[in-house]
Amino acid sequence: MMALLELMRPWLDSLFGSEAIITDIIIKGLFVVIWIIIAIILTIIVKPVIYHLLKLNRKISKKMALKNNEVFAIVDQNKRGETIARSLNNLVRFVIWFIVLMFVLIGFDVDVTPILASAGIVGVAIAFGTQAIIKDFVSGIFFIVEKTFLVDELVQIDGFTGTVKEIGLRTTKIEDWKGAFLIINNGNISSVINYSRDYSIAIVDIILGYENDFDNVVKSINNFINEYGVKLPEMVEAPTIVGMTEMADLHTTLRITAKCRPAEHFGVERTLRKDLIQYCQNNGLGFPFQAVTISQEADHDK
Repeated sequence: MMALLELMRPWLDSLFGSEAIITDIIIKGLFVVIWIIIAIILTIIVKPVIYHLLKLNRKISKKMALKNNEVFAIVDQNKRGETIARSLNNLVRFVIWFIVLMFVLIGFDVDVTPILASAGIVGVAIAFGTQAIIKDFVSGIFFIVEKTFLVDELVQIDGFTGTVKEIGLRTTKIEDWKGAFLIINNGNISSVINYSRDYSIAIVDIILGYENDFDNVVKSINNFINEYGVKLPEMVEAPTIVGMTEMADLHTTLRITAKCRPAEHFGVERTLRKDLIQYCQNNGLGFPFQAVTISQEADHDK
């Protein structure tokens, strides 16, 4: 590349005369700019190429999943492909810029052999001196390979529940429904609860007073279930009555469950709870309340 740019030197010398310094600055500046443009173009091309290759892989996996009738296998493959694509894209971009930097240094007649050798030595030193970083890196690789959790899955880590936004080689980023971000080192993740791998169960408890007839309550709730059916698209099956789960001083608790798509039971619970309360109100099922009697002592003349 530098040899080609040197062909411009006679022409530049004719423009600037004896100012060889200006000519050198222009040639070397063009050399750097060209390599930066090459690096930018490569980084732009890399992402769609990686996603295209993984898309082809997902098509093959999709056919295999349909053939084997695996539950949620298609969704799982898509999320795994997205996770690998993001990590691989970041890694390839780093390699591209590193190689471009080496070529730029070579163009400036810098011997890069000591740099590459020292990079290996520094790598060994880092391996011994910063074991936590190596632990994070290895853990991140295993999370991706073993599909412990993937991008866009709902997980709970260290008591924090949210959607996985990014799985890096060193850290994992999770966002909850309030917009709070948990950034945790991969090596510090000891246990994970993954809500996105199988059907989820919506649980709705309705509290009723003892003045209600139990048989009438069960009959009414069964009528509600028959009318409700699979009303919501997130539901897989119609709700079912589990039964009475609690008997307190002033009320009893009736539990209803519904089978839902992975990690979509929260919205089903909210909607089902609202519809169930409205149904109970319309059909005379009483909710418990605590009566408070206020008495005022009459004033007596002294």
